[in-house]
Amino acid sequence: MAVTYTLGKDCTITGVTNTNVRNVTATVEAAQVDKTTRGAAARKYLTGMKDATIEIEMLDGAPAVGATLTISHANSGLSGDFVVTQVQRQEPLEDVVVYNVTCKRKTAPATP
Repeated sequence: MAVTYTLGKDCTITGVTNTNVRNVTATVEAAQVDKTTRGAAARKYLTGMKDATIEIEMLDGAPAVGATLTISHANSGLSGDFVVTQVQRQEPLEDVVVYNVTCKRKTAPATP
């Protein structure tokens, strides 16, 4: 059963069955489109397509690759459905097992 968890300041995740989330990082990037013309004195750029990534550090299990999580991160304006694209498991000798989960936005937001 999926439950909604509030993490830190203004971040919630729905779709995980694990309350042991330690850290959430939200990243929004835009591609650079070069629109420089011949004879220009300096390069000119436009903002291209945007890409949103959420990285979650959790303990005691992780969602499977392909799972969908609903994430709301008020400070960055990110909210919506994200698909799990990568799960890394770290097993340090003298610490707890940590899962690093990478999620990409499934659909574009209603407003850019």
